[in-house]
Amino acid sequence: MRARPRGWPRPFALALAFLLASSFLACAGSRHEGPRSDAASVTLVGRPLPALRAASWSDHAALDSIAGHATVVAFVSFDLPGSLRVLPALEAWNDAYARYGVRVLAVHVPAFAFAADSAHSATAARRLGLRFPIGLDSAFEVWRAFGPEARTPRVLVAGPDGRVVMDQERAAAIPEAERWIRDLVQRTHPRVRFPRAAVASAVDPEAQEHPAVHLGRARVESGPLRAAETGRVANFTAQLRYQVEGDLYTPYPVGRWIPAADGLTAARGGAENFVALRYDAGALGAVLGPAETGPVRVWVLRDDRWLAREDAGADVQFDGRGASFVMVTEPRLYALTRESKGGHVAKLSPDQPGATIYALTFVPFGDDEKP
Repeated sequence: MRARPRGWPRPFALALAFLLASSFLACAGSRHEGPRSDAASVTLVGRPLPALRAASWSDHAALDSIAGHATVVAFVSFDLPGSLRVLPALEAWNDAYARYGVRVLAVHVPAFAFAADSAHSATAARRLGLRFPIGLDSAFEVWRAFGPEARTPRVLVAGPDGRVVMDQERAAAIPEAERWIRDLVQRTHPRVRFPRAAVASAVDPEAQEHPAVHLGRARVESGPLRAAETGRVANFTAQLRYQVEGDLYTPYPVGRWIPAADGLTAARGGAENFVALRYDAGALGAVLGPAETGPVRVWVLRDDRWLAREDAGADVQFDGRGASFVMVTEPRLYALTRESKGGHVAKLSPDQPGATIYALTFVPFGDDEKP
């Protein structure tokens, strides 16, 4: 992907990225991966596909090749689980339908300031094995052109005439998009017959997904972080009986932490420094970042116990005692637990200062979707 313009100091670039991200989230809403009742109000069906050139593309020639072809455009955020669930479908469509002229593209809409860095999105694409063209919309210009009140993930399909024939959000977009892709292919290749089984990953389109819980001061919705001062070390004490009486999906930090607009950074490491959260079922994930000095181990407990190996997410490791942790080597979404029923209390405890917790998520993705 195209590198950031030379001459911008990195702190300035990241600060600018966060301001842009805050603007995006103000338009899209903090729960931008959750269900909407007014999704039809943002549809582009019947309209020409808006321009895509404002994004920084991994393959600029791909934009020149979409004219006269059926085209799939997906808006995704690499660090939120709803988007990660649609990426395998995009890769499968690229493999299956490119031979019939279908073009598949994704636009990465950063959900956090660190995700606006071109190196981050390039690394994520390599890690996920994505081979179709990806654009980084760090200034949210393409997002606004398509309608900023929509939510990611969002999938659009346009015909060879450039007009949108399908525009949907969330997992429900996957089977619907494939039906449109096949219909468009068969209009130009009437002898083609496809197998009954869908190419795309099987995701329940009716499943309700709880939105991510953000710990950044700009987006936290409730709890003690709402009153915290940004940029200063704060001492948080254990909330009385928060395991039982604390509000669901509300982060409760304990110990010394530094609240920031985008996340919560540990000012101290150790077992007495943690963030606790009550949640009701789901697969727990966390958007985490390492310290400036390097990787950080973050211990993971559920209901005051180490995770059982059969319950652990794909990114969890175990030490010789059987204690569960994730090694945070880069800022991204980490899978902590597989999907479970019933209420739980999760605790995350960095073993040294500098680690940042950006958000907690509750939707399975990747390997943790597999039974």
